[in-house]
Amino acid sequence: MAGRFFVADRKSQLYDENERMIVAALTWGLMTAWIVCAALGWQMLRQRRWTGAAFLITAALAIAAQAALSLVPVGIGEPLIRIERRTFFVAAGLALGACAAVLVWVRNLRLALHLPARSLAPAAAFPIAAGLALWGLSFISTPERERERNPDRREIVLPPGFKAERYASAAPGPDGAMDNPTVIAFGDAGDLYIADIAGNLWLARDTNGDARIDSMRKFASGFELLVGLAWRNGELYVSSAGKVEGPKDANNDGIADARRTLAAGLPSMIVQPHSNNSLAFGPDGRLYFGVGSTVLHGEDPHAFGGAIVSVSTDGGDARVYARGFGNVFDLAFNKAGVVFAGDNAGPARDGAAEPDELNQIVEGGDYGAPDPGDPLNLASGKMPPLATFPAHATPTGMAFYYGQAFPAGYVDTAFLALWNRGEVMNIEINPKGDGGYAAIPRVFGSGFLYPIDVVVGPDDALYIADFGTSVVYRVTYEGAR
Repeated sequence: MAGRFFVADRKSQLYDENERMIVAALTWGLMTAWIVCAALGWQMLRQRRWTGAAFLITAALAIAAQAALSLVPVGIGEPLIRIERRTFFVAAGLALGACAAVLVWVRNLRLALHLPARSLAPAAAFPIAAGLALWGLSFISTPERERERNPDRREIVLPPGFKAERYASAAPGPDGAMDNPTVIAFGDAGDLYIADIAGNLWLARDTNGDARIDSMRKFASGFELLVGLAWRNGELYVSSAGKVEGPKDANNDGIADARRTLAAGLPSMIVQPHSNNSLAFGPDGRLYFGVGSTVLHGEDPHAFGGAIVSVSTDGGDARVYARGFGNVFDLAFNKAGVVFAGDNAGPARDGAAEPDELNQIVEGGDYGAPDPGDPLNLASGKMPPLATFPAHATPTGMAFYYGQAFPAGYVDTAFLALWNRGEVMNIEINPKGDGGYAAIPRVFGSGFLYPIDVVVGPDDALYIADFGTSVVYRVTYEGAR
């Protein structure tokens, strides 16, 4: 296993260093402005000018809003204002320091006295200006490829001979509309099941055979962070926050009306957005899934934290298969029954971003996440990755291709979605003589917003769920063989 590994292109598409500096400077500038306005409002209140209350309240709300937009992830994604947590707090601290001087200036010059005594215009304009400023900062900090949310205006780029078409989308139906897909799976009858971020599970059908979903109804609901689906022998299994269950349609009316629990008490969202994630059946008939770490650094105190876990379909015997991961979102087995998984590595102790990884998973293996100063485990003796991706690339859905509709070179290769790069990788994974593998990743598709899952359908086409646009794409090959 400790053989050659492949390092993917390290040029991040998130935004370059200049853009990071601009966002940091604007963050400092806005935080300074809010604190200055709060100081002005306080000074006005002391002079019995009650419009100062509007300034003070709006400034406090703007500070809280900017902090929330910069620090709180949306759904299972990034904050709306893309800035590193450490940089935000540094900018906020500098803003407080600058405003200490401003307070002295206001106190000495009585700047508030220069405002009209009964003017409400500045107080009325302040919330509008604050809202526009925060929207502008969010827009500037968002990578250019992520600014267009309309799927009709996005270009999906694939290798020659391949074509991507919309298979399912968030069009409203009798049960409402799908809200950002998190995972997809085909049932035994060929129907597509789509989980969304709202905790709903949708049954999607192509009733007229035109390779496009035209019927979508809610099969189950009430889940929290539903990110795993798997079918086996006519039974569906789902992974949601802290548990793995088996919903069932007992009366065959198309709606799940019963659930049985296979595993519970799994750590979820202790470190956001880490949870128990997508499901895959192994050759031994057990369900395998990753569980995100419960700490950013050091040994995980939870028995299942930062591990790949398996459980039987009878339930009750969850056990660790391998550990030492940041957050494994999905895993997949090749034809030989060997399991592979992408890992979101997270930060090192010094705050530097670790590269994300693709790993061959060996039973009992320790993958050493995180290990500051040795992110590839070259010196520690722990399991090294097969491939690395730029920090924050965020590998999500993964599937091996076993179909016959693609050229032969794609058979038994892996497809892996990179959420934060808007790409789907095709990874050639070749066995070596020592029982290990070597990986050669290459970009297969780009132009997605947030690709989150990939599966191979019963028609041997590749299906890609895009969380950002609420679209499921169907990828087919029409070129010469």
